[in-house]
Amino acid sequence: MTTKESNEERKERFKAMSSADRKALIRAKMKAEGLQEGSGVPGKDLSSYDRDEIWGLIQVTSCFPEMRSEPRAMKPNAPSKKKSLIAWILIAIALRGGMVLYYRQFPSPDTRRELSVDAMFAD
Repeated sequence: MTTKESNEERKERFKAMSSADRKALIRAKMKAEGLQEGSGVPGKDLSSYDRDEIWGLIQVTSCFPEMRSEPRAMKPNAPSKKKSLIAWILIAIALRGGMVLYYRQFPSPDTRRELSVDAMFAD
């Protein structure tokens, strides 16, 4: 009678093996199942697959839970809150700096009013 090892024990045993040992184990299991190394389709190499065929294979394998890999966490493309805050602060500093320069160059309210009126009625 054989004892069935848990998933964790099997994973640990597999991780403890060297790369060559893992390859040998996989090849032995394939040979026991009557499978050969390659694309899986006799007379067809991997470069001859087209996109639809590959998508079809992905759809078929998604039906078998034992073939699914663990879902990967998707990283959002949105900028972080920290970067957004820094950007807004820089924009505010730039606008404030522009206003300070404008008021230093044209300190008189009458001059600023004339510039505004000239800008509105510029042809």
